[in-house]
Amino acid sequence: MTKNEQKNYSARTAFTLAEGGRRPHLNLCQRKSAFTLAEVLITLSIIGIVAALTIPSMIENHNNKAWSTAKDLWDKKLVEATRQMNIDGVMTGVANSTEDYMNYFKKYVKVIKTCENDKLENCYAPKFVQTGDKETEVEVSSLTTASKLGQKEWNTNTMGFVIADGTTVVMAYNPNCSSVDPFSKEGQSGQVGCMSMLIDVNGKKGPNRVGDDIQLKNATISTCDMKFQDKCIAASDIYPTTAINTCEGSPDHDYDERSDSENSSCSINYWAGAKKACVENGMRLPTLQELADVATYIYKQEDNPIGDAYRDGITPDSDRVAELNWSISWSYWSSEPDGTCYALLRYFGSSSTNRNNYGVYDSNFRARCFSN
Repeated sequence: MTKNEQKNYSARTAFTLAEGGRRPHLNLCQRKSAFTLAEVLITLSIIGIVAALTIPSMIENHNNKAWSTAKDLWDKKLVEATRQMNIDGVMTGVANSTEDYMNYFKKYVKVIKTCENDKLENCYAPKFVQTGDKETEVEVSSLTTASKLGQKEWNTNTMGFVIADGTTVVMAYNPNCSSVDPFSKEGQSGQVGCMSMLIDVNGKKGPNRVGDDIQLKNATISTCDMKFQDKCIAASDIYPTTAINTCEGSPDHDYDERSDSENSSCSINYWAGAKKACVENGMRLPTLQELADVATYIYKQEDNPIGDAYRDGITPDSDRVAELNWSISWSYWSSEPDGTCYALLRYFGSSSTNRNNYGVYDSNFRARCFSN
C-alpha cells in the first residue's frame, strides 16, 4: 500500500469511528440459550419418579430405626425395673393377680394410665395386625386373659397401661412364677417367667403391626385356640353359662332381639348369656349345622354325615373327643332361637346324638365359641 492509500484508509477509518463509535463488520448481537417448556416438564417428571422411589424407603428406614431404638430403651427400662423389684422382694410371691402385681410394678416404671381387661382399648390401639404365615387383624378387646397371650395355665387377667414416653402395653402376670427374667418363658433353671407382654412403642399411632412398632415379650398372639375344619374354636367350654336380662330396654337386649311378647323368659336368659360370653371373646355361638359337623367328626360319620335327625347306635371316638376337648353326655347351645322362649341345641351322648330345643331359662347346657 502506498503512502496515499494508507492516508486515505486511515481517514476513512477515523471518520467511521467518529461517526458511529462502532467498528465496521463487528456483530455485537449474540444468541442466548434457555430450557424449553418440554425440557422443564421432563426434568420435573424424572425428579418426581426418583422421589417416589426413594422417599418411601427413606421413611421406612427411619421408622424402623426409631422403633428399634424405642424397643431397646423399653427393654432396658423393664430389665432394670424387674431387677430392682427382685432386690426389693416384690417381683415374685407377692401378688395373686395381674391387678395386684400392677400395684407394685407401677412404683418402678413411670405408669401414667392403667386399664382393666374390659377396657384395654382405652390404653392400647383398638386393633393391630398379627404377622406370620398369614396377616390377621386382632381386636385388642379380645385379649382379656393370660391365655390370650399364650399363657393358658396362669389363670389371670390382663391389664393395659401407658408409660410416660407413650409406650402402651398389655400385660399378664404369673402368680406362680419364680424367675426374675421377664422375657424368658423358661426363665432361669427351667423356671417359668413372670410376665407376658404385648408392647407398642408407637402408642396408638400406626402401623400397629407386630414386628414393626409392636413387639411380643414371652407372648404369642393367636386368634385360633383350636382348629376344626376351616374354623377356629375355643379350647374349652363355657360352663356354667351366665344368665343375662335381654328384655326391651335392658343394656343386653341386642343379644336376643325378640321382644318381651316373643320371649317370655327374657329376664333370665342363659342362651343369650352364652352368646354374650362368646362375643366378648371376639367369637360367636356355632350354628346348628356346625354342631352337626362336630358330631360327624366325633362319631366318625364322614361317610354318613349327621344332620338334624336323631342318630342312635354310634360311639364317639375317644381320640377325637380329647382332640377337641369335647364333653360327652352334654348338650351345646347353637346360635339359633326356636319359638318364643326356646333355642336349639345338639346333644352329644355315649351312643347317640340329636338336635333338640330347650328354654333359654335353663342353665344345664354348655357352650363352645366358634369363629371363622
